[in-house]
Amino acid sequence: MTVALEFKHVCGDKENARLDVLFIHGLTGDSSGTWSAGDTKELWPKWLCEKFPSINIYTVGYPSSIFERWAKKEMDIHERANNIIEQLASCGIGQHPIAFVAHSLGGILAKEIMRACNESGDDGWSSISNQIKLAAFMATPHKGVAVAATVKIIAPRIASKFINLLSNDNGYLTSLNHSYRDLAEANGIATVSYYEKFKTNNSILVVSKDSADPGVGKTRPVGIDADHIDICKPRNREALIYISLCRHIEKALESCPASMTGDDDSFGLDDYSQASDTDRRTLLQKLIDAGREHEYQNANDLQSKFARKYHKLGLYTDAKQKNDAVLSAVEQRFITHVFNAKICNGANDDQIATALQNNVIDPIANNAEFGLPSPSAVLQALYFLTEQCYIQWDKP
Repeated sequence: MTVALEFKHVCGDKENARLDVLFIHGLTGDSSGTWSAGDTKELWPKWLCEKFPSINIYTVGYPSSIFERWAKKEMDIHERANNIIEQLASCGIGQHPIAFVAHSLGGILAKEIMRACNESGDDGWSSISNQIKLAAFMATPHKGVAVAATVKIIAPRIASKFINLLSNDNGYLTSLNHSYRDLAEANGIATVSYYEKFKTNNSILVVSKDSADPGVGKTRPVGIDADHIDICKPRNREALIYISLCRHIEKALESCPASMTGDDDSFGLDDYSQASDTDRRTLLQKLIDAGREHEYQNANDLQSKFARKYHKLGLYTDAKQKNDAVLSAVEQRFITHVFNAKICNGANDDQIATALQNNVIDPIANNAEFGLPSPSAVLQALYFLTEQCYIQWDKP
């Protein structure tokens, strides 16, 4: 059990990340056990760094006991929020866009943090408020919670200040949620909410669908086949709670600026949205000159499909970076194994097709680093590169 504030960097490049993701646990939780995955007990937030190399993952730990004798030295929710904010600001949080992922009471604390930052005149605190892009709530009671009322009735003397808070008797949750709704709508904070479908200890449904609804914009709470304790512990990378969070983080990244590393002349992926100046012939002319005019209709259809999806991604998104990585691999492999090795040496069409399949399409389509694109997607990328003047099909 956490006995003091903990703020841990789990994974990611602190300096050059495009999004800082902060995990905040709930009642009796901690900064590691709360986020353990199923039977393996892996710290599953690390999976996100593997999937999104341009994010940072942090966990926030704080005392959050249920019993009164443990709670005597605990800060109230306002003190703890301010305590955490100063820690975040002092560690540089607020320099990059931010996403909160919170379980149970952690969601209430996250909203209190957001409210305090928004109302503060401190530049460091205000910058945190301005950078928030996403809030993901896992079984957070936005309107009060049954277990709080139950504990208060059955054993009122052992209920801590946090349990009392969750009952919403004083209207705190309602006031806090109104504040969050206003902030989310004004600042464009994306909101996603999950609630449990199984009773905890087979006795009580802690956070219902209604309580899990923050009432923000088009947000609709999503039911998860888990109880209140396990809802934040995905069994594997196919679990809904994980893949859904990935979807929302990817969307949040679309609005995050690209990280700037090194000088302007530093090496990196080409921007394939801009055509190359090396060979400005059209796709049709390139195929005509290579004696492949019969391929034009199919080639044009394929490159058009890729271009439509590619240009929708905007300038600075993880999805665009992944596609640029695919395009770079296709360009490099085609030039090395097909153009230089076959086309420039007068290979026939069958030899070129075999080299293309074995050295470009199959290696990229079967590579998890590129998200396992389909063979058709690799061909789309190939013809897109032809249209964008990065590769040619005829002998110089």
